[in-house]
This record gives sequence, C-alpha cells and structure tokens, in this order.
Amino acid sequence: MADDMTARDELAPDDAQVPAAQPLTSRKMLAAARKDMRETERAARRAEAHQASRRFTPLRAAGTLAAVCALIAGVAIPAYAATQQDASSETASVREAAEGDAQSLEVSEDAASTDLTATTYAATSSEEIEKIEAERDALERAEAEQAAAEEAAAEAAAAAETTEAAETTEAAETTGTVASAEAPAPTVVDGAVNPLPAGSYYVSRSVSSGHDGTDMVAPAMTPIYAVKSGTVTVSSEGYGGWGVTVAIDHNDGTQTLYGHMTYGTRQVAAGQAVEAGQIIGYVGSTGRSTANHLHIELRINGVIVDPMNYLPI
Repeated sequence: MADDMTARDELAPDDAQVPAAQPLTSRKMLAAARKDMRETERAARRAEAHQASRRFTPLRAAGTLAAVCALIAGVAIPAYAATQQDASSETASVREAAEGDAQSLEVSEDAASTDLTATTYAATSSEEIEKIEAERDALERAEAEQAAAEEAAAEAAAAAETTEAAETTEAAETTGTVASAEAPAPTVVDGAVNPLPAGSYYVSRSVSSGHDGTDMVAPAMTPIYAVKSGTVTVSSEGYGGWGVTVAIDHNDGTQTLYGHMTYGTRQVAAGQAVEAGQIIGYVGSTGRSTANHLHIELRINGVIVDPMNYLPI
C-alpha cells in the first residue's frame, strides 16, 4: 500500500502538467452546427447556379443575337429608305429638267422628202472628210446636170413633136386630096386588100417573130387602106402606144387596127362605114415608134393572128 501511494505521488506532478480537455458547451455546438449548415447551403447554391448557367447559356445567346439583329434593323432600314428616297428625288429632278429642256419639232405638210444617194465612209482625218465631201458634191452636181439634161431633152422632144404635128397637119391639108387622087387603086384578093401600096414597104417583123402585129416600113405619108369593109370603132390622135390610130370592125368576127399614122391625117371618124381599099390615113411615126411604118393588127374573134397569113401583104 505504501508503495502504491509512493508511486501515485511520484506520478502526480507529471499528470498535473497536462491540461485536461475542456468540454463543449451546447451554445458552441449549436454555432458549429449552424456554420456547417450555412457552408453546406452556400455550396448547394453555388452548384445550383453553376448548373443553371450551363443550362440557359444557348437561350441567352439566342436573345443576344435577336437583340443585335433588332439593333441592325433599326439603324440600317431607315438609312436604306433614306437613300432610296434621295435616288428617287434625284431621278425625278433629272426627268423634270429634261422635260423642261425638251424641244418640239413640227414639220409642215408641204415639206417633201429628197432621195439622196449617200456615200458610206468612216473618216478619221480632215483630209479624208474633205475627200468624201468633194465626192458627194460631185455626185450631186452630176445628178443635177443629168436631171437638167433630161428635162431639156423632154422639152426639145415635145417641141419637135408639136412642130412635126403642125407640119404634118399642114401637109395633109394641102396634099391629102392630091395623095388620095394619085394613090394607086389597091387590088382586092379574096375580099381583102393590102393595107399599103405594093412595092412601097418592107416587113420588119410580124407575129411569127413575137410581135403583136405586122410592122410595114414605108415612107411618111404613104396612104393606108382599109383591108376590108366595116365600121370604124376607133379614130384617135393618141391611142396608147400606137399614137394616131384607126380601128375597124369588119362585122365578120375580124377586127383590124392601124397604128403610128401621121398626125392630122386620119380620113375617117368613129362610127363611119368604110369600104375595102378606102384610104383611112397616112404612114407616120407617132406613139412608141422609132421610124415611119404602119403597125397593123388582125384579130379573129378577139384573138391576135398573123396578118401575113390572112391578108395579101
């Protein structure tokens, strides 16, 4: 026992140096528990916020894009509209200015168009332009000279024709009776006679050579006979291209025409009855003719035939 007490005494000082653990009060325990709960709640909120941010990031991006588009539309569309309005105003201004400066041209109904022969060229130098203008002037002068010459020729031809007609008429008036008296009597063959005196002519062409009748070349004022009896249907000083012409219906389905007679020498009138061998006019070169001759046509029932096959030519 004494040994045990001595041992406790020896150990007691050492145990006295170690402080004993202080027991936790209920207040401290509650504060610690609350602190742990707050930390747990904060951690839970942070985790929840993190998850929410991850979950709604695409939606936010879409909202941002929509906001940017709205901003662009709000700025760009008014600017574009203003530009178009300015362009429209400028176009209208240009059109109004053009209409204001426009000039009108009124052409009189008396104005006549001129047909000019133009020379096509592409000149790049003054020498070439002068050359082309000189050629054009020369062409215009030549055309003017040609027109003047044609006009002068036409006037001369008209004057000559008038003079010839007057001379022929005078000659017919003074010598027609004598010529009729001196003309040999034609020979009747099968009821028809030669339209010109025998030996006074030669045939230049006929229906067989593509003509509409027989051309009998003879001197001017050679007497022309009615080939058969009949009724005069045409007696004219200007009958188409035949000039002075007489036509006779022979009342048997045949008709004859005598063209290019001399002016003023017709001896019969339309509606007059004539006999075969009667003088109806005199050879000339009127109408479309280049020499003194008789153009005689023969028709049977309205169809042209060759007079040389039916008349004693």
